[in-house]
Amino acid sequence: MTDKQINKWLRRRFSPIGWVLLAYFAILFLLTNLAAVLDEAAFLLRGMVPDWDVMMGNGWGYILTILAGAVVLISWKGGEYWKNELFHQEKPISAGIFFAAAVLMVGCQLLNSLWITGLEAVLNQFDRSVMPYLEDISGSSDTFSMFLYASILAPVAEEVLFRGLVLRSLQPYGRRFAILGSAFLFGMYHGNLMQTPYAFLVGLIFGYVTVNYSLWWSVALHAFNNLVVADLLTRLLMLLPETAAGILDYGLLVGSTLAAAVILIVKRRDIRAWRQGEWMDRRVLKCFFTSPGILVFTVLMALMMLFML
Repeated sequence: MTDKQINKWLRRRFSPIGWVLLAYFAILFLLTNLAAVLDEAAFLLRGMVPDWDVMMGNGWGYILTILAGAVVLISWKGGEYWKNELFHQEKPISAGIFFAAAVLMVGCQLLNSLWITGLEAVLNQFDRSVMPYLEDISGSSDTFSMFLYASILAPVAEEVLFRGLVLRSLQPYGRRFAILGSAFLFGMYHGNLMQTPYAFLVGLIFGYVTVNYSLWWSVALHAFNNLVVADLLTRLLMLLPETAAGILDYGLLVGSTLAAAVILIVKRRDIRAWRQGEWMDRRVLKCFFTSPGILVFTVLMALMMLFML
């Protein structure tokens, strides 16, 4: 095969991933908006002004997305893949490795906080702000349906989609490439400039755990992040006096970041050896980002991020 034929073949292999993600996102968009419309209609029928906070807390559209999206995903990969490949375990994970991954994950939050602070400073120059939207997408769940989705079902569904299906589909072309590619798509899927950088960073951690250990452990890490760090910790901070809550929150962020830095320094030789052993083909990377499905998905998600500003 010529170079041109190889490039064309690679793009054909990568493109369906982008189209599947677009289909899944379209289902999410339609069902969550349908849930919001039904909520609004219910308020109006009772002669009440629609409550935006209540409508934002409706998680049933997201839950239905998982059920409807499963049809798309099973059609894409087939039942045998789900049965034999999805939860393949490479080797057992130690308590120390899981703890280190959790610490790195929490430490990424400080980096994302710095990013949001910088973004807010820039937008303020144009009389814009991300803070109202940030309040809607962060913190604890206010309804049972949103708690069920965000803390329990979303970690499973998103890990199955991005690490179980997307990453596994990319893995034959290199483990390092698969981790990077799946983390990039995971970040873009969130569709906003506040969550995308953090999703990309933790996506790298989830991908590493999946490739080297098992998808089950990336699900566990994701659930720990959503249930404990994002939901239960937020509820705890709300019960404390404002000063005490601020000190605890800041202390956890800084402490986790310092611990993450120590882990990276101590393990730097292992990290360097792993990177050197996991060579990444630049042609594969180029064909991935220029395949039609991935390109369209990336552009649409980027436009959505800009539109939200």
